[in-house]
Amino acid sequence: MLLNLNIKNYALIDNLNINFSDSFTAISGDTGSGKSIILDAISILLGARVDKKKINSDKCVIEANFKISPNLIEFFEKHDLDFDDTTIIRREINVNGKIRNFINDTPVSASVLSNFSSLIIEIHAQHHNLLIKSKIEQLSVIDKIANNEDLVDDYLQILNKYNNFKNELIEFNNSTKISKEDYNLYKFHYQEINEAKIISNEEIELKKEIDLFENINEVKEITNESNHLLTSDNHVLDYLNKIKSLFSRYDQFDDFFERINSSIIDLNDISDELSNMYDDFSNNSFNYQEKTDRYDLINKILNKHQLKSSNEIQNLIEKLENEINKYENFEKEQSKITSQINKFKKLLFTKSNSLTKSRNKIIPNFEKEIINLLMTLGMPHAFFKVKMEKSTEFLKTGMDKVTFEFSSNPGIKEQDISKIASGGEISRLVLALKFITSAKSGVKTIIFDEIDTGVSGKIASFMGDLMRKISLKNQLISVTHLPQIASKSKEHIKVFKTIKNNKTRTEIKILDAEERVVEIARLLSGKRISDAAITNAKELLNQ
Repeated sequence: MLLNLNIKNYALIDNLNINFSDSFTAISGDTGSGKSIILDAISILLGARVDKKKINSDKCVIEANFKISPNLIEFFEKHDLDFDDTTIIRREINVNGKIRNFINDTPVSASVLSNFSSLIIEIHAQHHNLLIKSKIEQLSVIDKIANNEDLVDDYLQILNKYNNFKNELIEFNNSTKISKEDYNLYKFHYQEINEAKIISNEEIELKKEIDLFENINEVKEITNESNHLLTSDNHVLDYLNKIKSLFSRYDQFDDFFERINSSIIDLNDISDELSNMYDDFSNNSFNYQEKTDRYDLINKILNKHQLKSSNEIQNLIEKLENEINKYENFEKEQSKITSQINKFKKLLFTKSNSLTKSRNKIIPNFEKEIINLLMTLGMPHAFFKVKMEKSTEFLKTGMDKVTFEFSSNPGIKEQDISKIASGGEISRLVLALKFITSAKSGVKTIIFDEIDTGVSGKIASFMGDLMRKISLKNQLISVTHLPQIASKSKEHIKVFKTIKNNKTRTEIKILDAEERVVEIARLLSGKRISDAAITNAKELLNQ
């Protein structure tokens, strides 16, 4: 339920704050007073496109407070939003076109805002009515009356799984298009790499060893000279042994003795290793050819597969394994996915048939109810029919296609209501449809934007009665120019223009009892309000 609306810096509005009744609110005003501006602002708040030319300052802000149902908690959890039964929606539009959307002060995308808005409020305008233009909306009317919400949800979940498996099969077939030649090539590469048994970073270590051997003479000289410095007379080890002997005389130097002794042991080990290394190099035990052959093999494989290092070998092996397995297990995997597709296809047929039966069950009474309402609304010869056809494919709501057909005069064959109905007829059709579905809709706020165009007198009064009945279970806001409808409301808001500082601005006023009489009289007779109009206004308000 819409509690409050605040509009800043939009068109003729600088700052407008409106509190709404919880039942039936009528909004009236002279042509051009700004009624459409308020409705446009609400539409923008709910996610409609913004005309930047109508932003009258650096930033336009439109904000509304809604009383919402706990049933919407799931939506808040899904989108990681803080739930509050009094929820604030806000849109901030900069003059440069940048738009920010908020639900309870949390930034959200335009699509999230739009999806949420559709759950809490509906706007019906005579010339922009989805109930008339959209076959999907027409089908949703049938489903609301038939209480098919859970059945449609179940069907949709199955449809999503069905489509996912179909897409998976397409992707699988495309990704598994491997020729016999490619398969053999993958196997050859796989075998070649496995036989090579390449270790991570092996080529780096081999390169170090090869570089060392290729400088063998210099290395031999270094090792020999180093060993000579360590072991020849009067060199490092001799001096260390002498120092060790000196420190051994006194217990106070035990620590130094042990440290020097440890150093002597390490240097002896180094000397032995240097000596062995020198012998290896001298005897050519390094096997230079074997190392270079191994190095060349690794680089050949890396270059062939455009790899930067042996670290990438394992990933390549896994990739080759995957391609080989795809080819070898193609029929098995294809059959597995196809089996899932067939499984969910059968379930879809079952669910869609259940939907069809449920819809067909309520259609006869629904048609009669609409015709009776249209008769009440001054269309005694109206004919209304729900035409339902079977689709050859799975749609989002089953396999049914629905068309609302209508004829207002005898002898005129019924046709699609979007093609045959006049403005006044559309108004009454929409009202009749909303009267039947409003109690079953989860949406608690309904706005009618001059859907009463084309009607007058008793018919308008009947329309007002229906709106009043709708408002018993739903908040209803109607922008109207008809006194018969405005008089049925619980609250009446007048929209008017003022001039302040040479600027024309739109203002509103919630009318008291006396002011309502005057406004109803104005709607009856125009600007020159007669005593008779006042009398008629009082009569309408007392009905």
